[in-house]
Amino acid sequence: MNRKFLTAAVFLLLTVSFFAQDWLDTSVPSFSETYKDTFDYVGFACEYGIKGWSEKELATPEVQKGLAKHAATITMGNEFKPQFIMAWWGKNPRVTSQTFTASNGVTIKTPALNGFNSVDAVLEICKKNNLKMRGHVLVWHSQTEEAFFRKDYNSSKPYVSKEEMTARQEWYIKTVLEHIAEWEKANNGGEHIIWAWDVVNEAIGDGSSSLRSNSSWYKIYGNYDFIINAFRFANKYAPSDVLLCYNDYGCDNSTKRRGMLTLLDKVIENSKASDMPARIDVMGMQSHISKRTRVADIDKAINDFAAKGLDVHITELDIATEEAYKPEELADAYSNVFKNYVKNRKTDSNHGVSCVTIWGLNDESTWLNSPDQIKWHKNKTQYPLLFQLENNKYIPKPAFYAVINALN
Repeated sequence: MNRKFLTAAVFLLLTVSFFAQDWLDTSVPSFSETYKDTFDYVGFACEYGIKGWSEKELATPEVQKGLAKHAATITMGNEFKPQFIMAWWGKNPRVTSQTFTASNGVTIKTPALNGFNSVDAVLEICKKNNLKMRGHVLVWHSQTEEAFFRKDYNSSKPYVSKEEMTARQEWYIKTVLEHIAEWEKANNGGEHIIWAWDVVNEAIGDGSSSLRSNSSWYKIYGNYDFIINAFRFANKYAPSDVLLCYNDYGCDNSTKRRGMLTLLDKVIENSKASDMPARIDVMGMQSHISKRTRVADIDKAINDFAAKGLDVHITELDIATEEAYKPEELADAYSNVFKNYVKNRKTDSNHGVSCVTIWGLNDESTWLNSPDQIKWHKNKTQYPLLFQLENNKYIPKPAFYAVINALN
């Protein structure tokens, strides 16, 4: 086929496909079916909603049907983060009568965790629609209640000691992971719905190779211990076949990536410890990138992480359109990054990309148009995702078909 004819054929496909009914239309190919023999999983991040909020994406039949068609795995944008599982909402929590004695010998009083109803509702939807999930996230400086770090779980009091914080960290990770395992045993025959966890999120500071200094975790520890401990506790309490991941953004930046590689080394060094070894299986590249991000920088990052003996998950992919949205530019950008993921995919003999998650379902709900984020994009509306929402229908964009065709 000559190049001119091929270009015309692709343009016709994009044009016809763009006017398809919605993502459920039989003319629209399945994202997950397309890539089922290339990656272990592909899928999307979405929202559910909690008591007092309006129901969101995952709670609606339209989205459940769409994800059942297009996703093998999902990630909840909020509901599995510490803030939502704690559900204290800025107040000091109720301290229960229960205690926990940690592996370091410290005994603590334990606070109530109020967000498991939403967790269970999400797991039930996944079971119903044959979806797997990446758990996001156990340890993060953001969206974790400040009272968790303070004496008597009172946000106005000083920080606790390292020893007590380590006990609290172990208790929290144990409680969350055991709750999931118990739900899966009682409701899903013990089969995992959550197949991977982001154990630690965004610990490296922006524009540096050092740990994030504005983190309450860092303010208590001042070193990598809380990260190493997190992977020790996750390894102790998670099933051995559930993958454990460090997750961060800015991986295409060589300076910040150097800090991530140091962090990975610290965890890997403790993987052979005789007493409670750490385990890490995966590097999570968030991949909040731009149409101007160089694919060569993405390629370098994937290969640097794979050289550590880790597979790579693309955990939060979206592509900012910056000052102007041109559908063909976004399609080209998605095509180029997916071709690179395919080139660097995990094989039987090589570590590489094994999962790709798009961070969001449609442009109308992208986090890039939130007040804080849009400032970074010069107050220009962003159109970074694969679908647009029209009359409650998810309409595939040219970028969607560019992703589908990236395999060819």
